[in-house]
Amino acid sequence: METYWNHNTAFHEELVADAKTRGGRVLDIGCGDGLLLQHLAPFAQKVVGIDPDAKVILRAHSRLAEASNVSLVTGDFLAMPIPSQEECYSTVICVATLHHMELRSALLKMRQVLAPGGRLLIVGLAADKSIMDFIISGLLVLPIRVMDRLHGGMRDPGVRIAEPKESLFEIRQVAHEVLPGATIRRRFYYRYVLLWNKPKGEVQ
Repeated sequence: METYWNHNTAFHEELVADAKTRGGRVLDIGCGDGLLLQHLAPFAQKVVGIDPDAKVILRAHSRLAEASNVSLVTGDFLAMPIPSQEECYSTVICVATLHHMELRSALLKMRQVLAPGGRLLIVGLAADKSIMDFIISGLLVLPIRVMDRLHGGMRDPGVRIAEPKESLFEIRQVAHEVLPGATIRRRFYYRYVLLWNKPKGEVQ
């Protein structure tokens, strides 16, 4: 299957580079058609993708048919069983999916499935609510359009879309309660990136 570019795949290279430093087991929450899994598989012991959309999981199966270390799950991440300590994930990745779930519950579950010493990587969308939010988004319109053209336009992979509910301020509040020490920064393409390292001594 072909690769493509959009505002989410723009972050794939840095996500793969980060996960590559740890190897081990990697979980991609909201894996869609498996493009990120395809990029992760060569650098991980085991890669698991979960998505509630059966149609895109079928496309992911087609894309990843020759990858022996990839498992695909059709289902709701919040209903996913907590793995044993040995099967927790060195890296948990969530790209443009957190806003489809209840924020606090999703972050808590991500913390639970992450192995001690592992890293959580979230590329998310936030709602514009404050004056500053609207100003920043407005200033990004033109440069993002330029980048879209340079990349040949955006490709819609046909996945479910939902509008974000929480602002970046609200996401930071909850994240700092659930994931102490997490860093959250605005990024290009109307995205933010959340990084959190689970303490090595923390158990499930």
